[in-house]
Amino acid sequence: MTEPAAAASSKAPKVGRDADEEELHPGFVDAIKFLYARRIALAVRFIAFLGVGVLIFLNAYLSAPKLVEGTLRLSFRGIERNEYPTGRKFSVEDFRSPAVLTSALAEAGIPQFGRNLTNLASHIFVTPIIPGDIQGRWRRQEKEGARRDEYFPSEFRIAAEIPGISDAQRIRFFDALVRHYREQLKYQEQLKYAQKSTLVTLNDIAYEKLIATYDFWDLPMRFVTTYSTLSSELNGLVLETLQNNYPKYQVAFRTLVNDLETWYATRLQALEAVTYHGRLVKNRDLIQQRVQHRIAEVDIRIHQKTREAEEQGRLLALIDRPKSLMAGQLSNERGTSILDVTALEKLLKSDYEGPVVSRISKLQEDRQTLEAEKARLQNQLAWLPKASDIGIGQLPSGYKDILGTVSTELREIIQNYSKLLDDYLTFTVSSQVAIAQPPVIRREGYAWSTILAGIIVVSLFLAIALMSFEHLFKKARDEARTARQVSEEATRQAL
Repeated sequence: MTEPAAAASSKAPKVGRDADEEELHPGFVDAIKFLYARRIALAVRFIAFLGVGVLIFLNAYLSAPKLVEGTLRLSFRGIERNEYPTGRKFSVEDFRSPAVLTSALAEAGIPQFGRNLTNLASHIFVTPIIPGDIQGRWRRQEKEGARRDEYFPSEFRIAAEIPGISDAQRIRFFDALVRHYREQLKYQEQLKYAQKSTLVTLNDIAYEKLIATYDFWDLPMRFVTTYSTLSSELNGLVLETLQNNYPKYQVAFRTLVNDLETWYATRLQALEAVTYHGRLVKNRDLIQQRVQHRIAEVDIRIHQKTREAEEQGRLLALIDRPKSLMAGQLSNERGTSILDVTALEKLLKSDYEGPVVSRISKLQEDRQTLEAEKARLQNQLAWLPKASDIGIGQLPSGYKDILGTVSTELREIIQNYSKLLDDYLTFTVSSQVAIAQPPVIRREGYAWSTILAGIIVVSLFLAIALMSFEHLFKKARDEARTARQVSEEATRQAL
């Protein structure tokens, strides 16, 4: 066969079995050509299916309840142990406690839901957020059959579903919920410090009633008690602000310490000098008995603190023993470790000396304070007059002014302390309960963007399927019509 004939034969249409197979088994390119040729009809069907799907989607989306959702990050001391700074156990139920919910609803302007706090609390969802590295570690430990490491989350996703309110009210409710949770935490922090009722100033008692009610000898001691309490707390706050690097509050608390020390040196000691060296006592025998009883109590406490310090010292000596010796004591007769190797390693690396040394230092400090109090009481005992008691009319001139000045200036210091402490706690609690993700409004349910993408894909698939069904139906109908015509034609020819 010549080349032109071969080319002509290759361009000639295929007939017979090969042509039937090509027609029965169209390829991917044929499908694309088929859809492209009918692209307008395909687009119409796709839009129709998509419209129906979007309508169903919108109906489901708009009927789904709304949620306000945000994320909180807690960084207060103790959260790593699932505790509050006061030592109380942390619980996610604190976010939806009755006190927090009632205050948050009132602030957001939706108090009508406060009638059923139990139902409302069931629609506030708190979800702990576990970091990815912790989850990965847990998966590895589960595969290895090891015990999962203990981890307490510090981030929580909070979502609240409250029907029948506006989006603005939902946002305000979330912010109010966070604010009043901070107030609860702030109140717990305040419990560590002296209450205002314990800080005595005697400023609200009239002078005449004051000297008629109390023994003159007792008045300086009442101010000394307030001074000791306030001085201890201020020094603790100075140390706390120094450790946390809060220079603004450190300077403010140091200023209050200086004011208090100045008041003690210039006002309180003047009152003590006038009272004790002036032998101002109403009932000498009663005061003598009380001071002697107080000295006996202080001796008991000094003995107790001394014994506790000795016990802690023996414990420290035991802890200081060589680690190899400790490891040997934690092994059985064959030398095999009684504890797990990992647990033993953690035990040997743990710092047990620091807390014990701190405890010993605190006990020694308490003992020195008690010894100073004992010396002061012994001095008071020596200053008691041997003569008979004095009356109100025998008080020295200016005693009323001295007592009033001591009480008034102490009251001003306490007021400044209360205001500064409140400001400091508000600042620290706000930083310890931070909003990691601001509140947003979303619909409850599945991921709506994923559903919408699925509707588009399904609409396209249904449009293509419908086009294919219509094509096959028309093709079958045409084949049936052709076969009927051929049959009728054959019947006429036979007749």
